[in-house]
Parts: sequence; C-alpha cells; structure tokens
Amino acid sequence: MADYVSVPCTVRLRRLAAFAVVAGISIVGAPCFAQSASDREMRQVFELILQDPGNPTHNLRYARMALDRGNLRQALVAYERILARDPNNEDAKEGLRRVRLQLEPSITRVTVLSGAQYESNARRLPHTNGTTYDATMFTRVNVRDDRTIGATRWVTRGEVYANYHPRFHDIDYGSVQAQSGPVFELGDNFRIHPFAGAGYSWLTRRTFFAEATAGATFEFDAFQPLRDIEVRWGYDFVGSAFSTRDGTYVEVSPRFQFPNLLTKGAVGIAVPYWRYSGVFGSGAPGVDSLNTPFPARSHQFGVRLDYFLPVLSWLTVDFNLSYDYRHYFERVSDGSKQRRDHTFVPGVQIVIPGLLRGQVDLIAHYAYEYRSTNDGPERYQNHVAGLRMLWRL
Repeated sequence: MADYVSVPCTVRLRRLAAFAVVAGISIVGAPCFAQSASDREMRQVFELILQDPGNPTHNLRYARMALDRGNLRQALVAYERILARDPNNEDAKEGLRRVRLQLEPSITRVTVLSGAQYESNARRLPHTNGTTYDATMFTRVNVRDDRTIGATRWVTRGEVYANYHPRFHDIDYGSVQAQSGPVFELGDNFRIHPFAGAGYSWLTRRTFFAEATAGATFEFDAFQPLRDIEVRWGYDFVGSAFSTRDGTYVEVSPRFQFPNLLTKGAVGIAVPYWRYSGVFGSGAPGVDSLNTPFPARSHQFGVRLDYFLPVLSWLTVDFNLSYDYRHYFERVSDGSKQRRDHTFVPGVQIVIPGLLRGQVDLIAHYAYEYRSTNDGPERYQNHVAGLRMLWRL
C-alpha cells in the first residue's frame, strides 16, 4: 500500500482506469488517496491553529501546505495570523510579501498627451523677428505594464513621441524608447528596479541617434519627502548625418514630493539631477533640436520645480520652474574659452482634470525660455503657449 500511495495521483488513476476496463468497473469519482491524506493533515493542522491562532509553527506549516495546493489566500491569512501576534516574525513577513506579490494583478496603463503650441522662437535663434515663430503639434504616448512573472514583479515602460512644425521642418523630431526589468523588495519600505532599454530618435526625417541604456531606480516609502532615485547610463550611436562621433552619459536624478505644502491639498515636487556627458570618436559635435552641441563633453546639473495648487474642485494651477546649467569642455564659437550655458524656464499650467468620465485632463500652459551663455551667438529667448489634452486609457 505504501508503494501504491507514493505513485503520483494521475498515474494511479490511469492504472485504475485500465483495470476498470478489464473488470468492467466504473471508477468515476474514485478518490485520490494521497490527496485525501493531505486534506486530513491540513484539517488536523487547522484544528491545532483553532486552539492557538497565533502559533507560528502551526501557521507556517499550514501556509506551506496551502501554497503547495495553490491556495494563496489561505496562506496569506496564515501569515497574517502570525504577524498579528509577532509583527517581527521574519518568516511570516517574507512569506506574506511573496504571496501578496503573486496576488497582484497584471496592469497595463496607457496615457496619451497631445496638443499644439505657439513658439515665438521655435528654432532657438539668438535674434527674434517675424520669421522665427512657428506652431508645434505633438503627441506623446506612454505605456507602463506591471505583471508578476514567476515570483518576481516585472515593470516595462515604453514611450513614443513626435512633433511637427508647419514652417520649419528641419526641427521635426521624434523618438521611440522602451525599458524593462524586475522589481526586488529589499524591505518593507525599500525597492530596487534595475532595468535595461533601447531607443531611437530622428530629426528632419533622418536618424539622429540610437541609444542603449541601463540603470536602476531605488524607491523609498519611509524616507519622506524622498520618493525615489534613478541612476542611468546610456550610449548614443549618433547618425552620420549629424556627427562623426558617438556620445555617452551617466545621470543621477532623485525625486522629492511634499504633500500639503503651504496649504491643504497642495503638492510640491522637486526633481534635481546631475549628468556627465562624454564622447567617442573625433571631429566636431553636431547640434541637437535645441541648437546645442551634440554629442559634447560636459557636466550638467539642474532642477525642475512644480507647485500644484488646487483652486477649485475642478481647477488646479501648476507653477513651475526649470533651471539647467551646462559646463562644456567644448569651445565657444571663436575658440577662446570653454562654453557655459544657463537656461531658465519659468512657467504656469492651468489644469482642468477629470473630463469625459474622468479619463481626460485639459491643460493650458505658458512658459518663457531664456538661455544666457558666454557664447554670444547662442543666447536666445522663446515664448511658448498652448493647449494639451491628457488621455488615460
């Protein structure tokens, strides 16, 4: 009998079926003895738990049997019973984390930001006149997919962006990017998300650069107002139409969030960053769509500040400011000294959220761009105003 019970249940049922065919016996609903023995053992352990609900030994044993049978919610309750008595039980905390991870549903979120804006100096030229203005029509699609693969949560992000200028087609720009990687829980309030990705961008309908990237995002729950820190490395294979050399960079960017800043319901967000850019190859750099050297050797740091103030239940105002400083190792136009740029972009957005059954936000915005530099021909100013719609699909 012991040898019979040790045989897998499906194999035993096949043997019984073959015997039944010979003997003319029906075995529909025949019991699986090993499964019944497991049921009895599980009931016995549960009866012990009823006598001592928080007993860690009995509950851990019950959770393991529940997991073997695929009963995740029964295992979840067993771990919770242990933690109700002993909140620091590491076995129960780890088991609870694993079960919750497997119970999380797969979620795919898609947002589409689309709109048009007027720019007084769309090509960022040093002197504005009647020939520098243009409209910019653009669309940005972001996709985020969260799902559990095996015992690991996996996050994949993608973005597609393209703009179009009715007058100046030489600054029509677009890009496609994607990155993916696992999320590891390193504690109750700390996660790390390593990722790898690739991208492609075009300018004036020609390859601008292709990019390979890798990095990690460190997410925090207990170190408010710090929410996360992203560290990223990238290599840019620059199109031959723009430069004879390639670029590389390393970037570090923390994100801070301040709820109820100055008044109830208001939120402040600060995203500073530091970036080092290097080059491979020889020759002079080309220019990017903002009229800056690319690829170029430089140190760069800056910050984006946003203050979201709810004015009415249907109206929020975002006061924002971006500042960017670039210390180039490249020379200015006359070759006399290294280039230094300061770019200031104060702005404001008026947001009407929750239109069309809560799926659409309407956003009106204005920004003033000003770049000061020791490379005189590269100074510019630009006024930007437009209307956007953010769709959540």
